[in-house]
Amino acid sequence: MMRTSHLHIALVSGFLLVVGCGKTPTPAPTPSVPAVTTPVAVAATPVALEPAPVASAPAPAVEEPLPTISLSGPPKSAETSSSTGTAGGSQPSVANMLEQRKLVVAAMDGIQVILGSWKGTTKKEVGNFKALDAPKWVWDFRTEKGQPALVMKSEKSLYVTEARLTYIPDRQVYQMIAHDKEGQVRTLEGQFTSPVEEFEGEDRRVHRKFKLELAEVGDAKDAMKLTFNQQDNNRYLLAVERKKGGKFTLVDTVGTQREDTSFALNDTDYKDKTCVISGGLGTSQVSFNGKSYWVCCSGCQAAFNEEPARWVAEFEAKQKEKEMAKPGT
Repeated sequence: MMRTSHLHIALVSGFLLVVGCGKTPTPAPTPSVPAVTTPVAVAATPVALEPAPVASAPAPAVEEPLPTISLSGPPKSAETSSSTGTAGGSQPSVANMLEQRKLVVAAMDGIQVILGSWKGTTKKEVGNFKALDAPKWVWDFRTEKGQPALVMKSEKSLYVTEARLTYIPDRQVYQMIAHDKEGQVRTLEGQFTSPVEEFEGEDRRVHRKFKLELAEVGDAKDAMKLTFNQQDNNRYLLAVERKKGGKFTLVDTVGTQREDTSFALNDTDYKDKTCVISGGLGTSQVSFNGKSYWVCCSGCQAAFNEEPARWVAEFEAKQKEKEMAKPGT
């Protein structure tokens, strides 16, 4: 049986990297995160962050999240700011940091299908050949504790070699800090033009599609617009536009195929394979105090190895709340 759900998210102007289609969301009066037809489980009680002693043997070294991009905005003290209006900069209290992180992760849930390694090919020829792209997406929960982001690196890309994609709850907008091939840092913001939709693919598994449009902030003459058009779990198109004469004009479209294992969804609930960090579909295991947990990418694995006690405490609190919320409990 085909199951379809829509992730409706209200945003401001746009910037993006590829994905699908769906119904236009109807904005709620004052939403904290984009409206979603399928409710997202969010822990209501902040979890203490005091680290507990690690009883297990030290975890092996893992690949660092890529890239670590500095975000715009001067630092603000915890006394003058309890939440952030732009990615980076603020230092919220522990309780506010946890709450903001939950909002960001919930808003990014439908997008994290882009996790993993991809192989792309431009539609436009460079010389007599089409150029290649090799983006790799992982979570970064360490650079800014209250503002996690999906980060990407692609040294071969003609357009974006590094990127940091996140969600700004206060302004209800998706934001990407991108480095182009020339080394210029660009800030793009936007929203879904087609919300996240789940559907049953030919492999009879649940797939996701969406379209996210991100346009550069400011009045740069060569401003960039990126549109992520997710086709299914293993395919997306990235439309690249540049502003000319006050209008955005299509420059190229990069067709991208997943290179590593499939990120196919098993269900709306990942059960035992739920990532202990992001809540997504786990792909590899980590351990703490003799117990195994799942993580969805090398970025989440690095965050877990840095503070396993914190993440386990938060994860188990969320799982307990889910159990308590079940009918008849």
